[in-house]
Amino acid sequence: MNMKLSSLSLAIVATMGSGPIWAANFDSPDSVENTIAQQKSEQLDWRESLAAEGFTFGADYFSLAMQSPDGINGDSVDASSGVARVYGSWHLTGKSTENSGSIVWKVEHRHSYTDTSPKQFAWLGQDQIGYVGMIGPAYSDQGFRVTDLNWKQKINDGKGTIIVGWQDVTNYADVYALASPWSGFTNLAFSTGAGAMGLPDDGVLALSAGHMLGENFYVVGGVADAKGKSDDIFEGFDTLFNDTTLFTTLELGWTASQEQIYTDNFHVTFWHMDAGSRHSLSSTVLVDGTVVGGESGQGVNFSWSQFVTPQVMPFVRGGISEGDVALYDKSLSVGVGYFGLGKPTNNLGLAVNWSETNSDTLQTFLNAGKDQMAAELYYNMQFGDHVQITPDIQYIKEPAFSNESSAWVFGVRARVFI
Repeated sequence: MNMKLSSLSLAIVATMGSGPIWAANFDSPDSVENTIAQQKSEQLDWRESLAAEGFTFGADYFSLAMQSPDGINGDSVDASSGVARVYGSWHLTGKSTENSGSIVWKVEHRHSYTDTSPKQFAWLGQDQIGYVGMIGPAYSDQGFRVTDLNWKQKINDGKGTIIVGWQDVTNYADVYALASPWSGFTNLAFSTGAGAMGLPDDGVLALSAGHMLGENFYVVGGVADAKGKSDDIFEGFDTLFNDTTLFTTLELGWTASQEQIYTDNFHVTFWHMDAGSRHSLSSTVLVDGTVVGGESGQGVNFSWSQFVTPQVMPFVRGGISEGDVALYDKSLSVGVGYFGLGKPTNNLGLAVNWSETNSDTLQTFLNAGKDQMAAELYYNMQFGDHVQITPDIQYIKEPAFSNESSAWVFGVRARVFI
């Protein structure tokens, strides 16, 4: 076990974040504090001085470009986008203890370089590939947005965490080590929910909490505003308290240890989204923001991952849903992550997904095909202390909206960070 944890520190911590921080906060590797933790070795002296006082921050810029020779009508299509982020946390209570309290924030600007953003690239249109799914869902043309603005309180000597305020639900729901669209897979089928979970905006008013139940079992749950908008966060007071539509989750899990909670892990996540959400496949959002229609949705997801060697982590993930919220009625993904391939800061991911498209809406009203297959291979490489480059190849078999029998997607993601 000690040898395994030592190798894990070398391969994962250098690449993605601090294992103990993940465990204490019940946050994903992409949460603000874990993103900052991975950059500690590159911090300047003045930042280290601020960190000693409990104030940490970081900034980065991402670009994602994708191209496919297999557009919906057999033509070549492309999409590209950029995201600028500034994020930080300020420990205000319980400094240097396991029960600290912090303000956490993350502000972003998401902008598309092309008429079609990567978030729209997979869907139904002339500049798209006709795939029911999302490739690069974080790379949109939304503009300024607030993803995190919350209070995070650790409790019971770090065994539990409570977060209240605006937050990204993918930081606590159905998380595993390769879920981040910034450092892991770009296809939503291999990320949170496996495409079989409806999700609200990733910057909405929410209350979430997680706690260890003994040495190996844990529980994580949350209640979030399903109508909230990350580009107008203060409207969340109205949508949450006057026109309540909720997204709720409850997750039960087992882990080899608290420090390995997102690597050696098995969990089951139950979720429900109320009717009237902007994220229902049948809802219509008017110019003034009013949501018309939209049914409810619910489902259950599962995830298993386990290091079989100090660097190789296979995983099996999937879900079953009903209603018209999730993209898929059924989804199953199988893959592997190889951490520290080439050098400690590099990692590789390979996965295959089978999905059954939503029958209530997509098959019934949009004549979508029933079954799809998708595969993705990426290699995240770090150069120096501030640059990462990630080439990516995806293959889609039987894209549900396309006239083509298959589609190849070639992409590259770049990150500059401080």
